[in-house]
Amino acid sequence: MDEKRVEVFIPRGGDRADPNLFVGINGVNYLLPRGKKSMVPAAVAEEIARSDRAADRLYESMDERKQTGA
Repeated sequence: MDEKRVEVFIPRGGDRADPNLFVGINGVNYLLPRGKKSMVPAAVAEEIARSDRAADRLYESMDERKQTGA
């Protein structure tokens, strides 16, 4: 399995957050420690980035709804 690996950094969460980030792709699971760098397949890094973008859009939408009173 010679997949290209890339380095990712998972920021620490809050006090009550899980100390690890779980990522599952095509039946393969990864448990990445928060606050540390990890070497992961490129597909895992892409999924983490996609998830971050989706969360950003969610929070932006929630902020817009609060401002408009919707």
